[in-house]
Amino acid sequence: MPHSQHKISKTWENPNICLNVRCHHVGIPFDPLCTSALENLGFYQIAKMRKINVDKYLIPALVERWRPETNSFHLPVGEMTITLQDVSCLRGLPIHGKPLVGKVDTHWSEIVERLLGIPVDEQHMKQKKRRKGDDNTVVRNSQYSLNLGKPRERFHVLPDNPMDREINWHARALVLEILGSVVFTDTSEDGVPATYLQFMQDLGQPTEYNWGAAALALLYRELSIGAEKERLEISGPLLLLQLWSWSRLHLVALKLFLRSPKKERSLMKTKKNKKYTWIITLFLEQSGVLHMRLMSLIMLALYSPRQT
Repeated sequence: MPHSQHKISKTWENPNICLNVRCHHVGIPFDPLCTSALENLGFYQIAKMRKINVDKYLIPALVERWRPETNSFHLPVGEMTITLQDVSCLRGLPIHGKPLVGKVDTHWSEIVERLLGIPVDEQHMKQKKRRKGDDNTVVRNSQYSLNLGKPRERFHVLPDNPMDREINWHARALVLEILGSVVFTDTSEDGVPATYLQFMQDLGQPTEYNWGAAALALLYRELSIGAEKERLEISGPLLLLQLWSWSRLHLVALKLFLRSPKKERSLMKTKKNKKYTWIITLFLEQSGVLHMRLMSLIMLALYSPRQT
């Protein structure tokens, strides 16, 4: 890609223009009863991690250093890129197995009812707007993309004494939202393709699909598209990119502080104030990097829900 067509050239022309970052938060909570199913699907680690806000200034800065010709970042220290090892360590996604190749055109409403337990009349498919030649806008329902609003309400909590099929429904709904909100995020708002359900049918056996390679391929693609000069937004597994930058770009000091969110420090030891939050302060230095496995364990420990 010539320099005149790269995003960095537009930044030099107008430094106030920033790439819009698309990322959503998972609304379906993790439930310990789904542990076995999530482990078999390969999404246990990513499901247990707590909400992490995407740095909307870090991501565009990395995009400006991305070169589509080599699929790597050109930095003052040399070239660096994200590998399958990073995907496995930081997000816990499986990196071995079959590629995600399946059916596209089928009766997805029946599959949603069978694998998620949502009746056909209660399914809310995402609406698509199409503009005709006469400038009229036509709205129609998608044949395969689910709206995530209703699944979030339906699977907000598991019922008391749930049956195995209800636990499996909850696990599939959680993974489906993780895919649509964190891993395979697109520029749409709250929709996720129901086509992913065909890879989650048997929850009793470890998955045979390579979710990590698909996530990495999408990230490469989104970075290459986002590096185009006129591109205004970027999506995809951006949290993976952010965690990778934290672990690889000279991060050596990680300090934890116990802090009360709405009270002064002088009141922290009183009996009335028992809720503390972890505040992470990251210091960038110039010597060494944390080991990838250590970094993944730190992230899993810090962002996992704590029992009260």
